[in-house]
Amino acid sequence: MWMHAGKRLLFLAVLFWYSTASSADTLSIPQRIDKGIALFKSKQYHLSFSLLEPLAKKGYPRAQFYIGLLYDMGSIDMMDKRKAVVWYRKAAMQGLAEAEYDMGVMYSKGEGIGKDLTKAREWYEKSATDGSSYAMYNLGVVHERGYGIEKNITKAIAWYEKASALSLPKATYNLANLYYRGTKVPKDLPRAAGLYHKAALKNHSEAQFTYAYMLEHGLGLPTDIQKAKYWYREAAISGHRHARKNLGIILQHSGKKNEAQYWLERTDP
Repeated sequence: MWMHAGKRLLFLAVLFWYSTASSADTLSIPQRIDKGIALFKSKQYHLSFSLLEPLAKKGYPRAQFYIGLLYDMGSIDMMDKRKAVVWYRKAAMQGLAEAEYDMGVMYSKGEGIGKDLTKAREWYEKSATDGSSYAMYNLGVVHERGYGIEKNITKAIAWYEKASALSLPKATYNLANLYYRGTKVPKDLPRAAGLYHKAALKNHSEAQFTYAYMLEHGLGLPTDIQKAKYWYREAAISGHRHARKNLGIILQHSGKKNEAQYWLERTDP
């Protein structure tokens, strides 16, 4: 009985592969690439590879990029960082911003290629020029912290602002931190609060927590416990430990002991 069930599962798997491959033959090249990407995103890595590899070898940059991703992180039995770099480079040389960005990441981490922060920055700059908000963010970090280059807070802010304008919340958050702390730029709490709020609206839990804290204590904006409670709760739902603690304390003070206990019991890491 179990052997019969096993054969049935094998048959269905083969049938699924055959139907996927057969249907792909009727698709245009862009549609085949889209299908391969969809298979990757649904974690059907081997099917994705079989569909995209022939197109990557023909020089299509999006297919090359996803073959790079498959070797980089798609499946443990396929992982080969050196091959990932080869395919990222092929796509990057055709100006694909995502591949340029990942070339920067590989150089910055020294994965599949020797670590080289100068080359990492050069690839981030290419990717940023081609519109990648993630590359813009990384350039902000590079200039703020001086990774392989002299620190330059003016350039860091410029890159964070560009990435923030493209709605990347972690860039907005880093920018807010600069104005909140006031160690590298003049302290500006109202501006920091506005930036934290912008990132909080994009579900950035650290921004939600800090914005709530500013509302609770009237830092840069009027004290508003109700709004503070709302944003603490948003961060708490995302798993932010300190937000759960602060929310619990506020609820205790307002007499909501059961709800307060619920959050306070969940403050452990």
